[in-house]
Amino acid sequence: GVVIRRLPPSLTKEQLEEHLQPLPEHDYFEFFANDSSLYPHMFSRAYINFKNQEDIVLFRDRFDGYVFVDHKGQEYAAIVEFAPFQKAAKKKSKKKDAKTGTIEDDPEYKKFLESYSADDEKLTSTPETLLEEIEARNKELIAKKTTPLLNFLKNKQVRLISRIFLLLACTICSFKAWVCILLRIY
Repeated sequence: GVVIRRLPPSLTKEQLEEHLQPLPEHDYFEFFANDSSLYPHMFSRAYINFKNQEDIVLFRDRFDGYVFVDHKGQEYAAIVEFAPFQKAAKKKSKKKDAKTGTIEDDPEYKKFLESYSADDEKLTSTPETLLEEIEARNKELIAKKTTPLLNFLKNKQVRLISRIFLLLACTICSFKAWVCILLRIY
């Protein structure tokens, strides 16, 4: 397959087909109009897949560098290259999907609906019930606040603080004693 790039932005598929006549036998022809978000590189492009390999070389020799002129008189030199992906796109199937309209029969969907309706029932409970649930949760949280590990750490911290105060008190007392001794000397 080949790709024709740098076609005029205003060119239509019908106009391109008219310019390319006589077009060798092909099984795929796709035209893409310009994309204005790519300004200033707003070119149209086309993909063609020829059935006969020799037609590719002849087509390239004939249209590579071919100058297209748009309605304003601006010239665009086309570039014909081998398409980066050589397989042609498959035609979209018009066959109906077998799973269309069967969601009501799906066991996972039914399970979801049951859990969803159960959540609605919880939300429609009275304020008194909600208050009781909140109070019960708070009581559980308060009961869980102390654990043996937390108790150990608290006791360790209390012992450490008491040692610091004892050391500080001893330091102050010995400082006073030194002051008294020094005052007696002088």
